[in-house]
Amino acid sequence: MIIQTRKSYKYRIYPSRAQITNLENQFSMCRHLYNWSLAERKAAYKQSGESISFYTQSMRLPALKKERPWYKGVHAQVLQDVLRRLEKAYRSFFRRVKNGEAPGFPKFKKRGRWNSITYPQYRALPSGRISVPKVGEIKTVHHRKIPEEAKIKTMTISRQGCKWFACFSVELALDVEPKQDLQRCVGVDLGLNDFLYASDGSHVPAPKYLRRSLAGLARLQRRLAKAKKRSARYYKLLRAVQKCHYRVRCRRNDWLHKAANDLLARTDVICCEQLNVKGMSRRPKPIRGETDPMSCLKRRTRIFSERAGVAPARFTHKRVIQGFSRLF
Repeated sequence: MIIQTRKSYKYRIYPSRAQITNLENQFSMCRHLYNWSLAERKAAYKQSGESISFYTQSMRLPALKKERPWYKGVHAQVLQDVLRRLEKAYRSFFRRVKNGEAPGFPKFKKRGRWNSITYPQYRALPSGRISVPKVGEIKTVHHRKIPEEAKIKTMTISRQGCKWFACFSVELALDVEPKQDLQRCVGVDLGLNDFLYASDGSHVPAPKYLRRSLAGLARLQRRLAKAKKRSARYYKLLRAVQKCHYRVRCRRNDWLHKAANDLLARTDVICCEQLNVKGMSRRPKPIRGETDPMSCLKRRTRIFSERAGVAPARFTHKRVIQGFSRLF
């Protein structure tokens, strides 16, 4: 059975100082474009009760470049992707309103909250160097190859902490043969104090990477609060705080990959509960930063199982499986 799937290949890149300055300027211009477009939509709705679409704002980009010539330093498709992100935020807002969820209206992006640009029609395969439009050639750590039959859909340049990455989203056809004799069935009970208990008796304790880093993080944040705003020391401490959060994120991701692969290696069918994680973390006492890995584990287990053909997708979906309680 051949399935079409989307997969990401992420590479570490090392831009020069001039290229870093160029990328940061592009981030700033994209952020301003997002804020201006959001303000335009809000003003139009307030005055006439009409909403401005993505296509209307996209048609105004050539005029924007004439009014603000510095926007010629940003690729046209990158600017269109900024407007597409705003359109996606609006659609998500209306979807949440329709479903009765917390709406969360799109907000303005303040300084430092825009850390990526996307090229929707990038097609070149990466190697030791990648050619980025309006930036130049950037040195790349090419640690793995993208299959030749894969079709590159987008390329995103992002900054995470103090590191830079290039992420290629590709469309790939996988030849997967699902197993027919599914005998190893396991039920998973997720919790907060203990990450999971399985029906086969295995137990995985909750990762507490954030709690282990709280002392050092609090010390850095106290120094940052006392530093003079926008001074050299202020930005140095800000980068240190970002690096601390980035390390916690990397440790969680590594742990989740290993936990999901270990669970799939010894089971054929995985049954999970549908839990209200936010409600669980709110009562009786708030849990600090350790609830997100639960949903991430479910999502990654489902994705890995579909690619490997270990179990049909319906067995790893986020819903209650009938007979789940009988497994314990």
